[in-house]
Formats: sequence, structure tokens, C-alpha cells
Amino acid sequence: MLGEYRISGRRASEIAASVERGVGSGDLPPGHVLPPMRGLAARLEVNPNTVAAAYRTLRERGVIETAGR
Repeated sequence: MLGEYRISGRRASEIAASVERGVGSGDLPPGHVLPPMRGLAARLEVNPNTVAAAYRTLRERGVIETAGR
């Protein structure tokens, strides 16, 4: 799934910055599928709403694209 790159952070801004670093460095290439919000939240031990806010920020910045359920 993520291979070597590990998304990190406790706050939405930190999680978003971590994903942006991965995209910028090429560790998260175009078309890469990010982990589901609940799964990432569990791994980071944060509320799923925190990851949702990070993903929303990334989507608004044009860093990621999301698909509806």
C-alpha cells in the first residue's frame, strides 16, 4: 500500500503536511491510493475526523483527488 513512506502526524495540518512531503518527494506518486480515513486514523491514534480534515485540506489544495463512496 504505502511501501516505505509512512504518513505521520497528530493534527490535521501535520497529517496533510506529511502527505504533501510524500507527494513532493515522489514517495507518493500520482495515482497512488492513500489509506482509508478510518484505517489511517487508527494507525495514527487520532480521531477519524482529524484525517478527514487533512484529506479535505489536501483535496482543496489540489494535492489529492478523492472518489465518492
